[in-house]
Amino acid sequence: MIKFLILGFLISISTFAYVPTVESLFRHGSNPDLTTNAAMLTFAVRKADAHEERPSSDTSLLKETKNEDFYRLYFSKYKDDALKISQTRYEDKSFSETSLMEKKYYPNFTQNSIRANAEESEKAIFHGVLRSIIFNEGSYILESLKRLGVPVKLNREILNKAKVELLASYKQYLITINKDKDARKTLENPLSPKAADQRDYVNNLMKESMYVDQDNVKIAKDDSDLGWMVNAGDFEAVFNYQTRDLVRIKYKTELGELEIQCKDYFLSNGQHRLPKYIILKDYKGEVFQIELMNLRHFNERETDLVKRLAKWDEILKGKTSDAPKPSFVF
Repeated sequence: MIKFLILGFLISISTFAYVPTVESLFRHGSNPDLTTNAAMLTFAVRKADAHEERPSSDTSLLKETKNEDFYRLYFSKYKDDALKISQTRYEDKSFSETSLMEKKYYPNFTQNSIRANAEESEKAIFHGVLRSIIFNEGSYILESLKRLGVPVKLNREILNKAKVELLASYKQYLITINKDKDARKTLENPLSPKAADQRDYVNNLMKESMYVDQDNVKIAKDDSDLGWMVNAGDFEAVFNYQTRDLVRIKYKTELGELEIQCKDYFLSNGQHRLPKYIILKDYKGEVFQIELMNLRHFNERETDLVKRLAKWDEILKGKTSDAPKPSFVF
């Protein structure tokens, strides 16, 4: 057991000094690992003045027509490992049964649930940001960006294979000598070979990162603060240097430029960091303020989801809703 702890220490030392990958930045690593199978996010979407720089609760910014919506977004995963997503939309902030306007349900949400084109990219990137914040998950937004043609790679695609193989051989060495004490006399330690040229090779390899640098991530100044800057084709993202909180995203397409800013991070439920506000400017230049009002992680059975869907269907009987929604929500 001690030897395996030493191995873990060696790996952590070898990766400590290296620039984080794009996927690891989007993993929102300041949050604790999740142990539940469901999450619910409550949020409000308000159309804002295009020149508004800071979040505001001033309802005078609203036009006479309805420009404010309220949503609950549910994520659930059960034994079949399929991600189930359901969303409800409400007329007001009471989130009462009488204010329920509509529901959306995806029983098996995959990458293909959102089309890989410019028209759907606002939705794909916004949803990717939510998945990053809620689930500490960096792979989904990278998969979406890859499908849109952004030159980014997942961690599994940029692994330093030579280093992985070396560490795997060392792990096997530890297992063997732990089972057979005499094997130490005949087996050579892969991390300390006898031949000088092999030792030099191993020492240099151990100094390398676990991932092959794609030159997408740099340290740069964002306003007056240091940050991690991601540049990949028409996509740009900035993260706080210390906390690695997402600060902003910019993505250019032939339809326009999408810009997302995350502001005023706080501890939801006492331990999970998320921004209080997300300011989103869509391809049309319209600006929306998304207020993340509540985030809850919990365990539930699939029967609970079935009951919830049935209850929504009962409430929505006879109701229709054709009110337009922002392009970035389901």
